[in-house]
Amino acid sequence: MNHGSSTGLPTRVAAPLAYAGWWITGAIFWAVERRDAYVRFHAAQACVAFGAIAVAVAMLSVMAAVSVVVMPKAFGVWVWAAMLGWGAGVLLWIVAMWNAATGRVWRIPVAARLADRLSRI
Repeated sequence: MNHGSSTGLPTRVAAPLAYAGWWITGAIFWAVERRDAYVRFHAAQACVAFGAIAVAVAMLSVMAAVSVVVMPKAFGVWVWAAMLGWGAGVLLWIVAMWNAATGRVWRIPVAARLADRLSRI
């Protein structure tokens, strides 16, 4: 692990900040970071994992909205599923930020494999 990323921030500050705004800050740090593989990996993992969670929650929310017209009884199920996805995402976010801040390369299943490819410097 390097002592500083190309962002000018210490590695243990830059890596958790890559997760701070879910996929948005992940994309920013992924685009800006060119020197520190640790920060770049966490930024790529944030893009993949939290981008996928954001898309899933958005799709579940759209399904809830559509169900109001098509199948009103299913509305509660879709809203519950969206809330569950959001809650799971927040828990994953806390764990990911903690691990990045403490210097651990925590690999989120499935997302880490794609993050490996994206984070190659």
